Amino acid sequence: MFRVLVVVAFVIAAIPALAEDDQKVWTGEASASISNQTGTTSSFSGTADAKATRTWEKDEATARLTATYGTAKQKGEDEETNQDYQALFGEWKHRFSERLFSAVLTEVSRDSTQDRRLRFRFDVGPGYRVWVGDDAAKSHFDVSAGIGYRHEIYDGNSGAAGKDTDVDQFADAVIGFEYKKLLFDEKVEWTHTGSAAMPLNSISAYILRTEGIVGIPLTAAWSFRLSAMVEYTNEVPDRTFRTRTNTTVGLGYKF
Repeated sequence: MFRVLVVVAFVIAAIPALAEDDQKVWTGEASASISNQTGTTSSFSGTADAKATRTWEKDEATARLTATYGTAKQKGEDEETNQDYQALFGEWKHRFSERLFSAVLTEVSRDSTQDRRLRFRFDVGPGYRVWVGDDAAKSHFDVSAGIGYRHEIYDGNSGAAGKDTDVDQFADAVIGFEYKKLLFDEKVEWTHTGSAAMPLNSISAYILRTEGIVGIPLTAAWSFRLSAMVEYTNEVPDRTFRTRTNTTVGLGYKF
């Protein structure tokens, strides 16, 4: 299944590059990282990430597909899956001025190691560009706020809100930020994003998420890529952890 997701991720990233258009309205990046360890403990993990962005005069649409799969095996024991996460994110921004914009964000994801069969999110609200550099696409600081709807389905009979149900629906108050900066004479690309979603109908079921990505160009298209993501879900089934992390080191390809 993971191999299929890797292929899908790279195909999605490559489609815009194949489009015949005099203007480069599509941009994107695809990356992959794999690690393998053998010995008393054998482990394998891999992550694929693909992102494509379409720009217009005042609008911008972004789609991102990410997938992580990993296994671990102790000597004399059966192999266990310790990472199995896939997510599709979408974002639409409309700019009213150089600083002011509105944003719509969506998420469809699953994580079997967290016993989460489905998460669907839809957030909408205004945003403001607090700071912008010489290259607005690579140097800016955006903040946003809004409201959203979240629907989650967990395995078993303990839902995220701790009730006797495996389904939960929330009305979220959301805030977020995106910070991009070129460092070291524009040789390093730094991206830091973060968000918080707190349900108005169940305050304790909040989610905090942050991700940092470092890109070091090797050629015009290829780059060395390092990323670290932390997600904290305050209300989860008893047998799962609240915090999920994912750190990757690999190669990225831009188009």
